[in-house]
Amino acid sequence: MEAKKRSLIHLVMMENISAIATLSEEMEIPRDEVITLIKELQEEGKLKGVLTQDEKRFFKSEVKVSEAPIIEREIDELTFLKFNARPGTILAIIGLIVIVVGACLNSFLDIQNISDYSAILIFVGLCIMLIGLFWIAQRKTPE
Repeated sequence: MEAKKRSLIHLVMMENISAIATLSEEMEIPRDEVITLIKELQEEGKLKGVLTQDEKRFFKSEVKVSEAPIIEREIDELTFLKFNARPGTILAIIGLIVIVVGACLNSFLDIQNISDYSAILIFVGLCIMLIGLFWIAQRKTPE
C-alpha cells in the first residue's frame, strides 16, 4: 500500500497528472481505489490539493513557479499612433474662424468693396480649413 501511495504522490507532484482516470491507468488500480488513496494522503498531510466534486480530477495546491528568467519586452508604439494630428486640427480651426469672420463681414456690412474682400476672406479660410483637414486625413489606419 505504501508503494502505491508513493507512486501516487510521484505522479501527482512530479508528473503533474490531475485526471483520476489517467492516475488509475498509470498505477493499474481501480478508479475508486485511487480516490481512496488521495483522501488518505490528504488526511496524512502528504498530499495537498482539491478533489473535484465529480471526483474526476485532483488539483494539487502546491504549484511550482517557473524559474525561467522574465524577459522584459519593450512595447513599441504603433506607427499609426505616432502621427501628430495637432497641426492639422489647428489649421482646420483657424480656417473655420476665418470663414466665420468673412461671413460676418459679408452679412453685416453693406459696402460693396468690403463685400468683395469678405468673399476673398471666405475663400482663403476655406482653403486653410481644407489644408488642415487634408493634414488630418494623412493619418494611416491600422492594417
